[in-house]
Amino acid sequence: MQFIADADEAKEIDGISIHEIGIPSFVLMERASLSMADCVLAFAKQGAERILVVCGMGNNGGDGAACGRILAEKGFSVEILLLGQEEKASEEMKRQLLIARNLSVPVITTALPSEYTIIIDAMFGIGLSREITGEYAEWVRKINTSGAVIVSADIPSGIDASTGKVLGNAIKADYTVTFGIKKRGLVLFPGMQYAGQVIVADIGFPAAAVEKVNPKAVSYGREDIFTLFPKRIPRSNKGSYGKTLVIAGSAQMSGAAFFAAAAAYRMGSGLVKILTHENNRTMLQANLPEALLSTYDGTEFLGTAEAADREVSVFGKRLAEELQWATTVIIGPGLGQSDIADFLLKQALTIRDIPVLVDADGLNLLAKVLEEGAYPAKNNAENSSELFHLPGNFLLTPHLKEMSRLVKKDVEQIKDNIPAACQYISGAVLALKDARTVVSDGERLYINQSGNNALAKGGSGDILSGMIGGLLALGMPSFEAASLGVYLHGLTAEEYVKKRGFSSMLASDILEELKNLLP
Repeated sequence: MQFIADADEAKEIDGISIHEIGIPSFVLMERASLSMADCVLAFAKQGAERILVVCGMGNNGGDGAACGRILAEKGFSVEILLLGQEEKASEEMKRQLLIARNLSVPVITTALPSEYTIIIDAMFGIGLSREITGEYAEWVRKINTSGAVIVSADIPSGIDASTGKVLGNAIKADYTVTFGIKKRGLVLFPGMQYAGQVIVADIGFPAAAVEKVNPKAVSYGREDIFTLFPKRIPRSNKGSYGKTLVIAGSAQMSGAAFFAAAAAYRMGSGLVKILTHENNRTMLQANLPEALLSTYDGTEFLGTAEAADREVSVFGKRLAEELQWATTVIIGPGLGQSDIADFLLKQALTIRDIPVLVDADGLNLLAKVLEEGAYPAKNNAENSSELFHLPGNFLLTPHLKEMSRLVKKDVEQIKDNIPAACQYISGAVLALKDARTVVSDGERLYINQSGNNALAKGGSGDILSGMIGGLLALGMPSFEAASLGVYLHGLTAEEYVKKRGFSSMLASDILEELKNLLP
């Protein structure tokens, strides 16, 4: 498990290391600079490079100046370019410039970036919160178009360290050497597209400092699968691994129900039952005979008012029995937005004692329920962004457009700050699906780093719902189930493209790849 810090958390770790634990700031800066120099030395050719270090006047500039001095001592041709007024430099930056000058490293105030083969970007660090404009924006443009290999110190200048947002203009690095802990802005889009290869350098932050700050966001790696995945019990039966009810599919759509149910079984759920339209019976029984089946024919809401009421009452009693049978409910994939789909969702919304995962059409129907004033926000704080509050047993898995419908915000506004957008909904766990899916329970964040664009195919989201639902059935808490499900879902695509191309992957291939990944 890897911690991922926002800008404030990273600064706090730095501050605790220096002011509470007592590690001198200059020591940390030297180690940061050595790690950057090591990055350059790994690809630079002695005698063939001309290196420009572009420095701002803060400590990020000090990191760059020290790196330039180290590379000069290694025999490279290095010049340190200052942007800004030297008299306003931080104390550490002034000391680094003094050392560089004492060692005859050239310190200059103008340069042509196109004349250099390597450029070290040390203009702005993680503290940048305003847009880059004017002279600095022009330097960003010159550096990006120089043709040089670009190495950024801690984060590419112009990227918001907490959100990944481009602050007007940003350096597009080939390498980013980030110090001590990975930053959210290097993981989230669009920042990750500017970071190039990210190297997390150990510069001496004590574990105690990281533990005290306890960054909210984490990410998983392969080593976490066997630690987190629920263990099978030696003496057990199908009832030991949960009963998943998949309420999915409609008269014209059967695939979503199949994918969600098959994925729940593949993840280890002991029993899976599909509640769906009668039209889907033949396909489901032929392709997933392991699943139990309960169907409706769509006439339950037709006829005279009196007849319809009677049929709805009968159907409602049967639905209540199905819900009582389940230990986990998945509702929404391919469900449509008919009257019967609306009825199914509203009944699922009354559940309080078992996990309920809402996806796809279930989310679109939920958006209509919210418009009616259900589930008002509970947080009345003036600075709260919360829009509505759902019971804690619910887990929502919207993509950006579905999230937009739920919270009545533009997609672009949501994309600008994915972690903040997760705060619009409280109570429920949220898995906000994007190229970097983020899972939130209101306090913790999981930022997914697995996967690729091979997953951009119909049915992929239905399988993710089934995967998460299967983990819920095994007893995993909602936040952990969503996080691990998202990670494994992405990992299947990584495994697939090792052997084949990105374009050919189908949703059914996810199910096949899972066989090789799960314990």
